[in-house]
Amino acid sequence: MTTTNPFSPVPVLTPRGVRIPLVGTIACHPSIGFATVVSRTQSILRIQLDEIEGADDVTLRNGDVITRAELLSRLSDADLQRACIEIAGLEARLNADPVQVETGAGRALVDGDVFVGAKTFVKELCASIESSVREADEMFISIDAAERCGWEFDEFATYIPTRKFKKATAPKPVVVQPAEVVELEDDTRPAWLVDELNACYGDNWVPNAKA
Repeated sequence: MTTTNPFSPVPVLTPRGVRIPLVGTIACHPSIGFATVVSRTQSILRIQLDEIEGADDVTLRNGDVITRAELLSRLSDADLQRACIEIAGLEARLNADPVQVETGAGRALVDGDVFVGAKTFVKELCASIESSVREADEMFISIDAAERCGWEFDEFATYIPTRKFKKATAPKPVVVQPAEVVELEDDTRPAWLVDELNACYGDNWVPNAKA
């Protein structure tokens, strides 16, 4: 089964009514320059800057003025350290005794921690954390606030992509072959029992007392 949506000039909007830029489209900001939309996760855009050196300088809260390239490098390093700390904590809870693992508040976890022994679950979480790390030439911006902050995009999504749903193959019915019924005689068993065994098992039972 395939669900399709007709092409429409009306752009696809977020729940807040903001247009969604296409992945791969060109983005532009007056103080940063040109960039490319790399990916989108829910309402967050990952944008890769084409040229960082020509962007305007940034003034920090303490009054220091640094280049935007240096700021993005610091953010990238902080993201990487944050991801390493989170992954290390997950791996510690996966491999250690749950009673001996302590939380950030200093309290020991009790038995029954869902992360203990959940290798597949922890592996998926670690992959998700790794994917959230930004590179030194990338930025995360909110779709709902991008245009208000000065970002302009070249193209917007105008239709929902086609999604294909494959039906699972139905299992083949198991055909039970009838067993060949062979009438057997056994003087050591009652006649009614021999009839029952013949009717139920056919030639699959041995007609002797020792069996």
